[in-house]
Amino acid sequence: MDLRDISQKLEAELSKLFEELRSGIAAREDSRAFGAMIEHRIKRNWKSICSQCGVEPIPIPGKKTIYDFGFKIDGRIVGVDAKTKDVDSKKYSDGGICSVRNLLKFLVSDQGQFIIAEFGHKLSAKGAKKRDLEYIRVAPFTMLPARAYRIENLGTGQLRLDCTINEVWNEVAWSRDIKEFYNLFTVLAMQHYRKVGQVAQRRLKSMESFQQSGYAQFKLK
Repeated sequence: MDLRDISQKLEAELSKLFEELRSGIAAREDSRAFGAMIEHRIKRNWKSICSQCGVEPIPIPGKKTIYDFGFKIDGRIVGVDAKTKDVDSKKYSDGGICSVRNLLKFLVSDQGQFIIAEFGHKLSAKGAKKRDLEYIRVAPFTMLPARAYRIENLGTGQLRLDCTINEVWNEVAWSRDIKEFYNLFTVLAMQHYRKVGQVAQRRLKSMESFQQSGYAQFKLK
């Protein structure tokens, strides 16, 4: 399975689907509504997109999956997560992906592949209340540079993108195989869990001190 080729074909088809938004025709003034419009249009055209890419579409998944759209190729599922980025904002607030557990379950147990389709959008003009599509970038999640990954302490660890696909586009490791990704990712995950464990131990000691003081003094470390 050539993930670079698949990503390029998908990006080309999505670009065709949203061509009028890239030509200065504004749509949806609210950033959240714009993102919902993007997802809805892809959903309506997903079978056609897959046909043009030469892959087999699968039914639109439920909310508990880590991807928004999917298809099969060589008997394996490729999940596509559609992300929108407000280019006018300096903060990347749309970076949430899924838990570490769910990502590895999909990649290892389900033998799936995971692709991010990122849509950058901005206000049409200063003072405008409508938005235009600035760019579309499609890349395999497992081929992003190490600096793009971040794990937060939620449950088994919440995986996030620390920057946009567009920002690291020239750093995408198109030749990276899945074992190379696991080498990178497991180190990142272990560093996170060690840090979480150290914090948990400090907080445990704080609670023990609180109990030993007869609940008179409390300081969370």
